[in-house]
This record gives sequence, structure tokens and C-alpha cells, in this order.
Amino acid sequence: MVKTLKLLLIGLAFAISGNVIALEQPGYQEILQLAEQGNALAQAKLGAIYFLGDNVDLGPKARFKEKSRLKAAQPLLKNIDKDAKKAAQWFQKAASQGLMEAEIVLAALYDSGVGVNLNVREADKWYKRAADHGSGTAKAITGKYKGKRLQASKDIPQTYALEILDKKLTTK
Repeated sequence: MVKTLKLLLIGLAFAISGNVIALEQPGYQEILQLAEQGNALAQAKLGAIYFLGDNVDLGPKARFKEKSRLKAAQPLLKNIDKDAKKAAQWFQKAASQGLMEAEIVLAALYDSGVGVNLNVREADKWYKRAADHGSGTAKAITGKYKGKRLQASKDIPQTYALEILDKKLTTK
């Protein structure tokens, strides 16, 4: 009891002092509020939520890590209709702030015409930005695996959406 109280007081002190703290599993409303305030990761999380939606099917080839991430994300996805257009709008906001994961998802969406008009030039721009920010996937797609780009653009959004939802959201 005393230990729990000490930890609670320490956490409260950090929160009051203005230090960055990780949010424990924020809900949809908290993510929406942070996204509307300009938090790039929250914006990407909303993009991921709308991209996946409730009742997402990972398919038979899904890896254990993806299945685990989906299970953890289920509370956020509950009762959310899949909406690729809304997803693309939120990914655009996050990508415009330089969030690498959002950049590569946005590139893949433009490459496949999901939620946005098919636009290879726009896809190229976002793959290049993601590669410049250190994305190995984007480097591979713009480099030696350019021939696999179309297939990658179909797989990337779901894989990265799950990865984005798995990231810890921070606030000041």
C-alpha cells in the first residue's frame, strides 16, 4: 500500500512538473483530443484505427507479432467502421509532421489508390521522405526491390497500422 502510494505520488510529481510521460493505453477520445492538438503519433494512431476498423481480418499468413498487436488494439477498434478516406487524412497530417511510419503508409496508400486517388508521383515523394527519415522498407522499395513495390503497397498499411497502434503515446 505504501509502495503504491509512493509510485502514485512520483507519477503525479512528473505530471505536474511538465515532464513527458507515457500514457497507459489511452482510449479513442484521448487519442482524438491529442490528434486535434497536433500530436503526430496520435494522428497516425487515428489513421491506423480508421484503416483497420472493427472486425479486421489479418488473413492466414499473419505472423504471431501482428496477431498480438491486433489483440492489444481491439479495444480501440471496437465499433469503428473502416474508413480508408479518413485514415488517409489522418496519416497525411502525421506524415506532414515527419512521422516516418505515417510517411510510408501514406506512400503505400497513394501507390495503391486506397483512401486517396492513385498517384505514383505522390507515392514516390512520401517513400523518399520515409527513406530520408531512416525507413529501411522505403529504402528497399525505392532501391533494389522496386519491382516488388506494388505488392508491398498492399501489405504496408496494415502492417504499419498495427505497429503504430503498438507505439506508446506521450504527452507533455
